[in-house]
Amino acid sequence: MALVLATLLALPPAPRPATAATGETLNGRIQVDGFPTEYTTGEALFGLAPGGVAEESNFDSAWGPDNDLNQVHITWDRDSLYVSSEGVIWGNNMVVLFDVIPGRGMATMRQLNAWSRNFTFSDDFRPDLFLATWDGNTNPRLLIHSGGTQVRDNQVGELFRATATFSTSQRGRAMEYSIPWNTFFLGPEGLGVTRTYVPSLGDTVNLFPPGTTIKVAAVITAGGDNTGGPDSAPDNTRGHVSDGSQDVLIDNYAMIALDQLDDSGLGGGGPDGVADWGIEPKTRTTFKFQPPVVAVRLEVVDLSFDRPAFAPDRGEKTRLRFSIDPPADPDDPLSGSRTLNVSANVFDAEGHFVRNLFVNQTRTAAAPNDTTMDTWDGRDAAGALVTAGVYVVRVIVEPNVGRVTRPVVVVR
Repeated sequence: MALVLATLLALPPAPRPATAATGETLNGRIQVDGFPTEYTTGEALFGLAPGGVAEESNFDSAWGPDNDLNQVHITWDRDSLYVSSEGVIWGNNMVVLFDVIPGRGMATMRQLNAWSRNFTFSDDFRPDLFLATWDGNTNPRLLIHSGGTQVRDNQVGELFRATATFSTSQRGRAMEYSIPWNTFFLGPEGLGVTRTYVPSLGDTVNLFPPGTTIKVAAVITAGGDNTGGPDSAPDNTRGHVSDGSQDVLIDNYAMIALDQLDDSGLGGGGPDGVADWGIEPKTRTTFKFQPPVVAVRLEVVDLSFDRPAFAPDRGEKTRLRFSIDPPADPDDPLSGSRTLNVSANVFDAEGHFVRNLFVNQTRTAAAPNDTTMDTWDGRDAAGALVTAGVYVVRVIVEPNVGRVTRPVVVVR
């Protein structure tokens, strides 16, 4: 008997099942313990892309594999969403962002009253809440966007359950959450879901808007406020840099369809406002840009003017034009969608500021110029005509990571 027991103890742990489904209740299977072994491949956001390439690499961080997102698992039952975000964050932070309600949410994490970070978001991704922890912390936070630069910083308690196990370079660690649907859909901010008695279930459940699809992206950040980070999942199109002070644009995300079926009998055969059970979340997951994404940092080149010299007092204007490097590539399916943020400013010959032509505008590699904005009428910031002389127009790739300047002459 002792020999049999010793043999059993020596065996490796049983592998996680290849597939599993969402259920009416998952309390018996999902353990919020910071070790994601109970999640399955069907609950992993990132698998293999066409061609067999990993959708999320464990070696794509600008700070190396000791600060790298590895996986995000998501599943649910009728009452709660379960999230596990895995990787290594030696000395740093992990954040998972959710866009759950269209038409609201954060445009940026900069200047937030809590967890201010140098991350901004594309126009179609506006996170309403985010999950966050730091290396060594065992009590992760849940922050709900209230409006503007304000977030409500919530600790583990009535609103949600969570734990984290990150510890220096150790692998297989995660932050895990169980979030009731009312909390997830911003009930603490007065939005939330509808509490309804469902006869077919014999219980009262939280109903969210039928047919809801949520958006999610995860990032690693440096430890202090007003810093960026080295990795995001899914990959963003501009990539990350090693300098944590640089702003990072999160422009890619996973989309997860929570509700396509009538589980409760309230939907008349269609979506019913209850998270579907009996399905694999991976089959409901798509991406704005299919990962893995090869990051490209675009630059402004070849600034020129249609009028190198012009007379504003005669109603003349000069139109500036610039090119993007690398230019749009017809063989790259993402090329036309790749973006950069640019500003254009005017200075006099002595370097004194005259006027902003545009500030921090998003342009695409396919169409970098805007004929309505890319002009100067020879007026300063106050609207007065400038004196004759040489002026300098500067176009900057934000946040000041590249620039090009050219002179232009104002004549009378």
